[in-house]
Amino acid sequence: MDLEKTPGPVHVHPGVSDDEASYAALYVDPVKEKKLLRKLDIYIAPVSTIIFLTAYLDRSNIGNAASAGMTTDLGMSASDLGNAVTLFYVTYVAFEVPCSLVLKKFRPSRLIPALMFGWSVTIIGTGFMHNTGQMYASRLLLGAFESGMFPCMALYLSTYYRPKEQALRMSYLLVSAALSGSFGGLFSYALLKMNGIAGLEGWRWLYIIEGVASCFVALFIAYALPDNFETARFLNEEEKEMMRVRQELSRRYNGSTKFDWAEVRKALSDPKLWVSGWSQFWGDICSFGFSTFLPLIIKSFGFDTVTTQLLLIPVFFWAAAAYIAVSYFSDRINRRLVIMMPAALVTAVGYAINVGVPMGQTGVLYFSTFLIGPGIYIILGLNGTLILNSHAGYFKRATAIGMNQSMGNSAGVVVGQIFKTTVNGKYLLGLSFSLGAVLMAITGHAAQYYIYSSANKRRDAMTEEERQYEIEHGKGGDFHPDYRYTL
Repeated sequence: MDLEKTPGPVHVHPGVSDDEASYAALYVDPVKEKKLLRKLDIYIAPVSTIIFLTAYLDRSNIGNAASAGMTTDLGMSASDLGNAVTLFYVTYVAFEVPCSLVLKKFRPSRLIPALMFGWSVTIIGTGFMHNTGQMYASRLLLGAFESGMFPCMALYLSTYYRPKEQALRMSYLLVSAALSGSFGGLFSYALLKMNGIAGLEGWRWLYIIEGVASCFVALFIAYALPDNFETARFLNEEEKEMMRVRQELSRRYNGSTKFDWAEVRKALSDPKLWVSGWSQFWGDICSFGFSTFLPLIIKSFGFDTVTTQLLLIPVFFWAAAAYIAVSYFSDRINRRLVIMMPAALVTAVGYAINVGVPMGQTGVLYFSTFLIGPGIYIILGLNGTLILNSHAGYFKRATAIGMNQSMGNSAGVVVGQIFKTTVNGKYLLGLSFSLGAVLMAITGHAAQYYIYSSANKRRDAMTEEERQYEIEHGKGGDFHPDYRYTL
C-alpha cells in the first residue's frame, strides 16, 4: 500500500487531527528517510535475526540429534520420533494468538527474552533425558515457549516499517530458519565430535551447549531490544520525529492502540485471514518437513552422519540467499503474490524430482533439495508480509498474524506423521505429500490475488460520494476506501 506524501515540515503537533487536510500536510524528506531506514536495518535486523536463528536452531536440532544416534539411546522408534516432532506444535499453535495480543501489555523487551530463557533451559534439560516420555515433555514445553516468536516479532517489525518496506525486513526472520540449517549442520559437525566427553553422547552435548548459548542470547536481547522507537537508544530526536510522522501517515488506517475485542472479531470474520491461513498451512507442511527431516533425507541418500551435516550447509545457505534477494525485489516492485506463485512452482519441481528419481542417483536427488528450499521460504515469508500489509488496526493485525501462524503451524501435527516411514530408504509418503501441499498452497495464493485485486478495483471505481459515505459509516482500517492491497 502506497501513501501519498506532500511537501511540508517534518513536525507533528500533539493535537493533530486525522482529517484529510492534516494528513496531506505530513511529509518526510526521502533522503533522510532512506538514512533512517538504513539505521533501523543496522540495529533491528541483527537483533531480529539472532532471536530467530536461536529459536530455529533449538527447535530443529532434533533432526540432527536423531541422525547422530539419539533415537537409539532413548529407545525411540521412528514413530516415536514423529510423535515428538508433532507434540512441539500442539502447544506452539495453542499459544501463538495469546502471545501476539499481550505483546504490547508485557512489552517486547520483557516478553521475548523471557520466552527465550524458558526454551533455553528446556533445551539444556533435553541433553540429560533418558526416555521417550521425557522427550515428549520437553517438546511440549519447547513449543509453548517458542510460540510467540514469529507473531510477536512480525508485529514488532510492523511498528517500525511501513507496508512497502516489510518484505525485506520479514526476510530477516524467515532467513534465520534457512541459516539455522546451515549453522545447525556446522555446529552439529563440531559438537558431535565431543561424543564420549564426560561420559555423554555427542547429541547430548549438542543440546546442552546450544541451550547454554541461548541463555546468554536471551540476556543480550533483554538489553538490546527496545520496546518501540520512542525508547530506542540508537535513534536521535530528529529520527524519532520522522518515525512519528511515518506513524501518523498510517494512523487513519491503524485506529486506536488500546485493546478492543471488536478488532479481534473483525480479524476473525475477515475471509482474507482464512484464505491466507490455508496457504500458510500447506506451505508449513513443506517447511517443517524440510527443516526437521532434511538431515535424515540426505542421510538416506547413502551419506554418513558427518558428511550429512556438511551437506546441509550449502542447501540452507542457498535458500537463505535466494530468499533475501527475492524479498528485496518484492519491496522494490511492491508485489508479493505474483512472486510467490512462480517460486512455489519451482519448489514443486524439486519435490517431483526427489519423488521420481531412484535412490541410486545421489547427485540428482541432492540437487533437488536446492530447488525445494528457496520457494518454501519465499512463499511463507511473503505470505507473512502480506498478512501485515492486508490487515490494518494494530489489534486486528495482531490477531491476524497470530491466527495465520496458528493455522500454519498446525501443519506440524501432520508432518510428524507423514515422515515416519520409508520405502526402499526414501521418505516417499512425506515427500509426495509435500509435493501435493505446495500445489495446494498455490491455489490459496491464486484466491488471495483474486480477492485483493477485486477489492482494489472496486475502490478505484468509487465516486467521491461513495467514498465519503463509507468513511462516514465507519469503514476504517484495511476496509477504508483509500486502502489498497498489495498484490
